[in-house]
Amino acid sequence: MSTPADILPPGGDAPLPEENLPDEIPLDGAPLEEAPPDEGGEAAGPIDYVVVSFIADLPMLRVQARGFARFHEPDDIGRIIVVNYDNDPATFGQRFEAEIRPLYGALAEKVQLVRADALLPAMAGARRGWRRQQALKLAACRLAEAPVTIAIESKNHLVRPAGKAIYRTAEGRLIVPARPRWAASEAALAYFGVAEEAWPDHVANVLSPYPLLTAQVLSLLEELERRGEDLATLFETRTEFSDFALYHAWLVAQGLGSLYDLYAPVIATELAPRRSDNADRLLRRVMAQMDLPHVHWLGIDRKVREVPPSVKYVVTGLWQELGLTETTAEGAAILSAGTATHGAPEGAEPEESAEAEEAPEAARPPAAPAVAAVDPVDAVLIPGFRTGRETLDILKVFAALSGPRVLDLGGYRGGSTLAMALLGKQVEALVEGRFWPERLAPILEPRGMRALNLPYAQYEPEAPFDGIWASHVLQNERNPGLFLDRCRRHLADDGWLAVVAPPPRSRITAGKVNPGWNLGALMYALLAAGFDLTRGHFVTHGFNVVAFVPKAARVLERPADAFADPSLWPFKLDARRGFEGDIPDCNWPAEFRERMATGLSELAQEGPEAALEEARRLARIWV
Repeated sequence: MSTPADILPPGGDAPLPEENLPDEIPLDGAPLEEAPPDEGGEAAGPIDYVVVSFIADLPMLRVQARGFARFHEPDDIGRIIVVNYDNDPATFGQRFEAEIRPLYGALAEKVQLVRADALLPAMAGARRGWRRQQALKLAACRLAEAPVTIAIESKNHLVRPAGKAIYRTAEGRLIVPARPRWAASEAALAYFGVAEEAWPDHVANVLSPYPLLTAQVLSLLEELERRGEDLATLFETRTEFSDFALYHAWLVAQGLGSLYDLYAPVIATELAPRRSDNADRLLRRVMAQMDLPHVHWLGIDRKVREVPPSVKYVVTGLWQELGLTETTAEGAAILSAGTATHGAPEGAEPEESAEAEEAPEAARPPAAPAVAAVDPVDAVLIPGFRTGRETLDILKVFAALSGPRVLDLGGYRGGSTLAMALLGKQVEALVEGRFWPERLAPILEPRGMRALNLPYAQYEPEAPFDGIWASHVLQNERNPGLFLDRCRRHLADDGWLAVVAPPPRSRITAGKVNPGWNLGALMYALLAAGFDLTRGHFVTHGFNVVAFVPKAARVLERPADAFADPSLWPFKLDARRGFEGDIPDCNWPAEFRERMATGLSELAQEGPEAALEEARRLARIWV
């Protein structure tokens, strides 16, 4: 296929002219061939921003506006389109002009305030809702003049100098983090007629800031209009859709999905307590990422008002240090009450929140609270090389059980491989697909380790392993018993196998021929394959059914023999009636739970100092 040169406009370092695009653009996130340098020098044209907001968001807009004024390159911005989506648009408009516009500084004249019903007249007098807000993000691109429009939310604000170049890789592709294909993306891909076998396993996430190709958004809107859709109510009547999922599916349908790099280091982080009940852990993660030079944006979710005061003090101290608020009291008011003193002139002291007034003197934050000191290794698994937090919890336990040589069969994007390497293991990783082995190889090879692009069925090790980590691979195996047999054969006599699988689920997705396990079923399969349950450890943790089992001395002749000998089980077995397989945990001692809660940095310190230093280096370079 040929691709018009203006689909991905030049920006920063390297454009993608038509003659350098491949005949077929891949849909799986694989990188395009490297384009030559931009012979035209500095790319022409700025970028536009769009944010949909209402009165409750005005406090966060104060922080956002100051961030633009303080950190963004002015010449790189064409306009900042603020969509007035309030039920009382007149009041929002008045307060925005009085309280927010002046905070943009030299950029104030580039801010365009537009009412929602001017973009979508059908919204006049309608009750506002977050689904209609999605439609406005896309509709606002009709006002954009720049080739790239950055969709942001009121909660997003800049934390270091930025310009249009931060949204592109060195090869010129736009940056959006990946996520596994999900219901909204599948619905949108089907809607645009993409054959199911062509659906990518990973799609663009729906997080902001989100760089949109303006021309492609407009072509999407034209297609929706051609199909008779009402954009004003589209996401209400078709609840299976979401804005960015629909946009990305439209690109994939045109063969343009690879104009985005879904695996580049992320440019934004977010403190979102709704994702975890451990606010301190989330804060450590965010602060670690804030130290990374490629992270330019921070998002503060409204739920932050519900976290402990200690977390708020760090955020307010950070804001003040960055010049995004003038006093800690102003930051506390934004976080705690969601409001600030409105109409106060710049430099005036906002009223303190009730929480601040009632707090004893000793509990009040200092004038400029110190930002939490976090070892950068804590960020190593968050962007780029990614492993879920719950999976990392249990991996730390397995690292303490197994010997030094480990085979990683669940490497995926390398997070588990790197975690074990940081904890002193010698890891061999099998990661199917060209992209991730190439990224892992420069890290592992200097340490005598390898990442191979090879299916496990074709792999034979040079010597038995002390441990095998098989995370979320069993559901992809057509013959789980043969897979477990192979694992046993590749283990040393005192070796340990870690099997991590998803719990049962009703939705069937491509490649997942075994859509889930409960703990009892997994234990039975492992016993039949020749593993010792009596010395094993088992737990259900988040979206993980976990079994750590040592290799047994023998394999049962028949699976039914497992019920003939109750001594093979770590609990009292009713051989005649069987047992209920939904087991929350079995032989999971308290010290395991303590290790799950211990930070990766602290565990790395248990090993040689060189391992910890390597951890810091990897965090700086590769995350």
